[in-house]
Amino acid sequence: MRRILPLWTILFVAVGLLLVIRDAPGCSWRYQIWALRSPSADPLFRFERDGKIGYIDARGAIAMPPTLPVGGMFGGEFHDGLLLVRDSLGQRFIDKFGATVLRPDALMANDFSEGLAAAAQESGNPRRDKWGFIDRTGRFVVEPKFRGVSSFSEGLARVSVDGEFGSTGYIDKFGNFVIPPRLSTGSSFHEGLAAVILDGPCRIINGGSCSRAEYRPATPSANYDCKFSFIDKTGRPISDLRFDDASDFSEGLAPVRLRGKWGYVDKSGRIAIEPQFEVASAFSEGLASVRSEGGYGFIDHSGGFVIRPSFKFVECFSDGRALVYELDENKAEVYHFIDRTGAPAFPAVYTIAASFRHGLAPVVLDGPPRSARQLAWINTAGQIVFRFSEK
Repeated sequence: MRRILPLWTILFVAVGLLLVIRDAPGCSWRYQIWALRSPSADPLFRFERDGKIGYIDARGAIAMPPTLPVGGMFGGEFHDGLLLVRDSLGQRFIDKFGATVLRPDALMANDFSEGLAAAAQESGNPRRDKWGFIDRTGRFVVEPKFRGVSSFSEGLARVSVDGEFGSTGYIDKFGNFVIPPRLSTGSSFHEGLAAVILDGPCRIINGGSCSRAEYRPATPSANYDCKFSFIDKTGRPISDLRFDDASDFSEGLAPVRLRGKWGYVDKSGRIAIEPQFEVASAFSEGLASVRSEGGYGFIDHSGGFVIRPSFKFVECFSDGRALVYELDENKAEVYHFIDRTGAPAFPAVYTIAASFRHGLAPVVLDGPPRSARQLAWINTAGQIVFRFSEK
């Protein structure tokens, strides 16, 4: 959770190290392989052929022939049946057959979510461009009057009135404030709850860092501490507990940090799993990845280890598989998939891979050079369903 910035400022944030590599010097990241990264993305999977991009379906059949220009490793997901494309034909949304459905009359637009897409109206000054939401006709149904916005989630969108801390709130699909813009920061709603800082104004004290944002009062004499709370859709805190950091709810539990350790709270806002981990992620398919004693493993809802913390890094379970990262006997980075017992799901090991979504995962079949990489989409049995070259 971070300050809401204009969508062109931060299009994507790397949420793990598996799919990204660090660029030196400094603290920026770039993805090594394209993958479906949003759980809400439609089941269409990108491939490259002869310098053009196309899409396959979950069976490995070509759903859209390769006609689109090659872009980066970000975006490129279908949402609500539409794909946002920016090419020589301009900014437009296309359907899965490649037909242009919508050309938004906006400076910039983002993916659709729950029938609406965030879009900006040009003001002549990039610092004053305002964001609202368009429908599938391209019409602004929420007037562009916000400095920053997030996508709709569970019927509400987080917005910032002027981009400053203390101006964050939540609107409905008519643009009406359901929760007034008085928060310092907040996450999107998940399972009816959102993690927010109620007090303020608060400022980020570790700007430019790759770690999670940390907040402190904007003035030294403040009598509040910028702790996180969970609120419901009326804006009411669900308990009196406050946390140093907090993440989204999933499967009835949310990761929280207290006194330097991560644990979990339940939907009453009470501690369900005592803070004891170095890192903790959201639950997925009944398990959550945590780091303990320098290694990653998986716990169940009781907080007990189902898979001991023995991996260098892991991603969450999806489709019954979890991607793990280790070093082989030659200290080279390798990726493979495990099942819910922690055993290899199938024998194959990859130089680069990404997690499963909708039954498929992208892998690199051989190593560098990048100009000749052989890639594939595999199923949960490790079988190749579609192979292609990236040139």
